[in-house]
Amino acid sequence: MTTSHGTDALSRSGLCLIAGLALLAALVLPAATDAKPRGKKDAGGVFISSTSFSMTKPDEKRRSAVTCPGGKTVVPLGGGMSTSPAPGPDGEGVYPHSYERLGAQRGFHVTPVLYDPSPGQTTPRRVTMQVVCGPKSSHIVPVRNTVYVQPGETETARATCPGGRRLFAGGFQRTNFVTRGGNFATGSFASSDRSWTATGSAFGYFGGELTAIAYCRSAGGPLLTEVSAETTVSQGEYATATTPACPGGRVMIAGGFSSFPADSTLMTDGRINPDGSWSAAGYNEFGPTTTIRAFGYCHSPSFPRAKKGEANPHRSAKAPPALKEAEKAAMSERVQNEGCYPRAPKLAKGIRKRTKLRTAVAHDHGGVDRAGRVYVLRKGSSCNVSRLAMRKGRDVFTINSATGMVSVK
Repeated sequence: MTTSHGTDALSRSGLCLIAGLALLAALVLPAATDAKPRGKKDAGGVFISSTSFSMTKPDEKRRSAVTCPGGKTVVPLGGGMSTSPAPGPDGEGVYPHSYERLGAQRGFHVTPVLYDPSPGQTTPRRVTMQVVCGPKSSHIVPVRNTVYVQPGETETARATCPGGRRLFAGGFQRTNFVTRGGNFATGSFASSDRSWTATGSAFGYFGGELTAIAYCRSAGGPLLTEVSAETTVSQGEYATATTPACPGGRVMIAGGFSSFPADSTLMTDGRINPDGSWSAAGYNEFGPTTTIRAFGYCHSPSFPRAKKGEANPHRSAKAPPALKEAEKAAMSERVQNEGCYPRAPKLAKGIRKRTKLRTAVAHDHGGVDRAGRVYVLRKGSSCNVSRLAMRKGRDVFTINSATGMVSVK
């Protein structure tokens, strides 16, 4: 990866823990939104669609997803989010919990939260999401890695592309902060031409998981170039950094940001602007004065076409809904257990109590012999990893909390 500002993305200062706002975009139910395609396509058939909705309640969270119009010939590339009004003097504002590309659904997912330290006087806010869409191209493979962030700490998760694949974009998942505490993303950025890194910190009464996601594509060399800009923000203030547009006819497909110190600032807006630049913004909640940087990721206007019948050897299976519900409950059990997954019997009991699902314990997938139950597997599980399984017909689906991968046997 190269940068038009002369700063090599492979050799940024190790002191600058980067915070990133990457692939993102979202849309809620059509009845509550207005989706507006930008209309004019850029080089390579790239265009942006946007949607808006309101958030009004303190600590309100809204899981949203947006799809690219155009059917199966169009896929999501990246996106952005902005809010109005900007965060208030006490930090009240809308912030992201996760950004994730939805490949099979041809869209993006984001969960924003309305953080409000003074909940008696919550100001309604308008959230505008955008998704960058482009022509269908060769397979994009998601790779994940998860860490746990304790209150008062900063942690780093790094996801790396397998084999001969290069980084196309990235994102993060699973942060959970609300007014009383939790963990928040202080980074989501390209750390090399093969890896995506997410950094996070936590405050208050509890921590949480942080997942880095790398989106990877087969390529003989780096796919992205980078543009960047920076600004400073004092404690209790809000600021925005805006990059230049992509050089040389390249197109902006995603963006990110960084902050140093990395545990001071809640990152909020990240958007592609009409002039092709990228803006990232943050509110300095914890101090001291912080430098925030915005990063825009630029791609050639030529996208490699998908080959008919092309197989994706790294595709993850889709977990049954009950197994995904159990995974969320297991994460809550980890938070309650101070960052460590409980032993299998206790975890199974906790999942059952939270979800009303039937649960059991098995050594490995070979012991998953009854349909309609979620099994907590002992083999491969630890303080930092849970493995849950479920039988559906003749197949056993297993989900690994550290990688997010679902396997079928």
